[in-house]
Amino acid sequence: MSRQQLLLRQELTVSKILRTYGKQFRQIQLRYSDGKNGRCAIGVIMSYFGWNGRINFDTANDLLAASDVLKYAGIDYDLLIDLNDSGYTFNEIADYLDRHYENIN
Repeated sequence: MSRQQLLLRQELTVSKILRTYGKQFRQIQLRYSDGKNGRCAIGVIMSYFGWNGRINFDTANDLLAASDVLKYAGIDYDLLIDLNDSGYTFNEIADYLDRHYENIN
């Protein structure tokens, strides 16, 4: 699937992706995936677009799709990483995004 097709597929806001798809994973820090069922916030967004959690050639495309979605929503990629790695849960990150990006998220 192309990045454009992935962007068109986005039907949920970033906060809703974290709330909905975050339930499927154990939250981790400092990496996108543990190769099993652990994901960080960015990893959850990548998984929403079909990433299987394994680092391979397709990972770059999934990361670009997640980055594009965040950019489109006006959400700073590094902020999302900082919130995740500071111990915010997926729901707390989603709440933060809803408060600060409610009109564009």
